[in-house]
Formats: sequence, structure tokens, C-alpha cells
Amino acid sequence: MKWYFVIVAAFGLVITSCKNDNKKELLSEIDKMEHTLDSLETITNDTIRYDPSEIIASVRATILNVKKHYIADTIDYRLANQMNSYKEIRKVISKNSGNLAKAKQTIPEVQQKLDDLKHDIENGVNDRDKYQEFINFEKSKIHEIEEVLKYYIQTTDKYYTRYDSLHPIIKNLGDSLVKISND
Repeated sequence: MKWYFVIVAAFGLVITSCKNDNKKELLSEIDKMEHTLDSLETITNDTIRYDPSEIIASVRATILNVKKHYIADTIDYRLANQMNSYKEIRKVISKNSGNLAKAKQTIPEVQQKLDDLKHDIENGVNDRDKYQEFINFEKSKIHEIEEVLKYYIQTTDKYYTRYDSLHPIIKNLGDSLVKISND
């Protein structure tokens, strides 16, 4: 009878220690994901080089100035390409700012879900067999946030660089056209 009790107790300890190892692994995964989210949140707060609304307003005003005073007697293809490229800046920056807003909104939601999941794992709440499934689901959300931010940063850099190169040219053109029309 004593041996039976010892065997049952030993078996219970083995099962409990396996669950604790699994619990530690799951909590470690959640800690890594929380660290990743903290890094992504820092990126979302540090990515604005210019205020997008200022660039959009500047592009609109400059284009309006050129349209108002430009009288084409011949077509300058180089200028036309520059103007088209300059117009595209406004559209892309406007659309792309939604990606940053989406990431900023999603990060706290995922952080809250991870906190809830961490609490559940620590306290053994809910279906323990689905913990890994829940973690994988949150990992996929984090991966989506990473992809959205990567796209946002690449696109923003590309079009801010384009703005830096084309804005002085188009602005000077508009200013010279105003000067000519006033003379």
C-alpha cells in the first residue's frame, strides 16, 4: 500500500514538473513578444520626420501655385514627370499615414491580450491545451504589425526623400511663374 502511494505521488510530481517546464516556456515566449511590442511601440513614436499634414498642405499649395500661373506653350516632359512625381507624394503620404495609425492602435490591444494570456498561464486558467495556439495567434498579429511598420517606414522614407528633392524645384518654378505674371 505504501508503494502504491509513493508511485502515485512520484507520478504526480513528474506530471507537475513537466507542466511547470511548459509553463516557463510559454511565459518566456510571452516575455519575448512583449519586448518586441515595446520595440515596435518605440518605433511608432519615433518615425515622424515631418508632419504628414504639413507636407500634404505644402504640396497642394505649391501645385496650385504652379497651375494658377503656368501657361504652357510647349510641353516640357521633364517638368511634367517631375510634377506627376510631386503630385504622387501627397497621395501616398496621405494613404500611408493610415498604416502608422493602424499600428499605433493595434499595439496596445495586443499588449493587453498578452497580459491576459500571461495571467491565464500563471494561474492555470482556461484550456491549457490551447495556450500555444493563443500564443501563435498573438505572434501572427505581432508579425503583421512588423510588416505594416516596415512598409510604412520604407514608403515614408522614399516619399520624404522625393519631397526633399522635388519641393525646392517645383516651389522655385511656382515662385518664378508668380514673379513673371506680376511683371
